[in-house]
Amino acid sequence: MIRVYFVGSGGGSPSFRGLPAILVKREGWSVLFDCGEGTQWRLMKYGLGLTSLDAVFVTHMHGDHVLGLPGLIESMGLLGREKKLYVGGPRGLREFLTESFKWTRFNPPFPLEFVDSLEVGGMSISSFPSCHTIDSLGYVVKEKDRVNLNVERLRETGVKDWRVFRLLKEGKSVEVKGVKLDPETYLTTRRGVKVVYTGDTMPCEQVIRAAEEADLLIHDSTFLDEKEAHSFGHSLARDAATTASKSHVKALALFHISARYRDASPLVQDARRFFPHCFLAEDVSFYDVRA
Repeated sequence: MIRVYFVGSGGGSPSFRGLPAILVKREGWSVLFDCGEGTQWRLMKYGLGLTSLDAVFVTHMHGDHVLGLPGLIESMGLLGREKKLYVGGPRGLREFLTESFKWTRFNPPFPLEFVDSLEVGGMSISSFPSCHTIDSLGYVVKEKDRVNLNVERLRETGVKDWRVFRLLKEGKSVEVKGVKLDPETYLTTRRGVKVVYTGDTMPCEQVIRAAEEADLLIHDSTFLDEKEAHSFGHSLARDAATTASKSHVKALALFHISARYRDASPLVQDARRFFPHCFLAEDVSFYDVRA
């Protein structure tokens, strides 16, 4: 199971919604996606684990998604962090952090490793290009598939040797008393869950392909019906719903809500006309993702 916390669900500028930040946790590992101003304060206030973060991935270099990151890293250092922090994002992120540390006279006392993708704690994290007004990325978080052996079925055939079990689980055929046992007959695969976060994006084919059969899609849903949405590199709530439908996802979270909507329920109502299984991401709420 993967638990997704919507640390901040708004966009543009701070309001009654926090700036974009999503925390993904699985079995002792935690990864932050985007880090708007105020993110570290929310992580600390709600006990979500500031110093325990293993990685931070940024979608693009607009301020509402990245300006909280230098301060978060500095706080980690002040709190005595020693373990490595993985950092991923678009072009310019490394230079941005280096210059921030230079001018604030801060040298991280722990290693930063810049990566394009990562495998941690049974999860893989990879990026795909989204469609915003500047270079931007979305991210796919995928839990590894779990292969299990149907031991009871094997025992029904009289096989009880653990060495045979091991070879079959490794995907190897085994001959027992002149009978060939094929792994396909006795193995079952439990699909790992898939979570996709678009960052800021207008509707585009890259997102549809990346989100294919996701268990949860977190999609830019900045506006309700503003005509200028796409020229700003953003999506309407119904755009997010249409993408979810085309990608055959299980659930859709409407995210990056404009501050002009104190009551965002009309966005949900409109989106549900195109994709019923959607909900509004609310600050510091969470969603458990299961296959």
